[in-house]
Amino acid sequence: MAAVERKEYFEEGVEKWLRLEDDTIASCEKIIDASDNALVKLMAGLVKTDSQKHIEILNFIKEALDGTITLTPDELGNISELLDAHIQIEKDSLTLGEAEYEESRHFVVRHLLSYLIMDETKHFKIFNQLRDYKRKLYPYV
Repeated sequence: MAAVERKEYFEEGVEKWLRLEDDTIASCEKIIDASDNALVKLMAGLVKTDSQKHIEILNFIKEALDGTITLTPDELGNISELLDAHIQIEKDSLTLGEAEYEESRHFVVRHLLSYLIMDETKHFKIFNQLRDYKRKLYPYV
């Protein structure tokens, strides 16, 4: 019975979060419409896009709670080399972004570069997480 209660708890939380993401998207659209500033429009657009992705992830979580999402060792094994190559791309992007950030003295450029560095760091972590899943599924590799 406890597992059912936990599932209901998470489902309720996900539904609340989905509504908050809808509110975020609507708010960003209002900010974009109300501003003539290109930087404000860009930043609000980035948050809006992130919230749209969050909705996709939250809906995926709902499916995972139903047990319909699986991940097998073979599925990860088949893309192992691709994961490793992608992790290197993200690492190279981070190295370049950090070097550009250190060289820049322009406030807006540094702000945007710091955003990109955070995003590339997130990408790096996502693909490393997939690689870690592989290690957990293949503990002797």
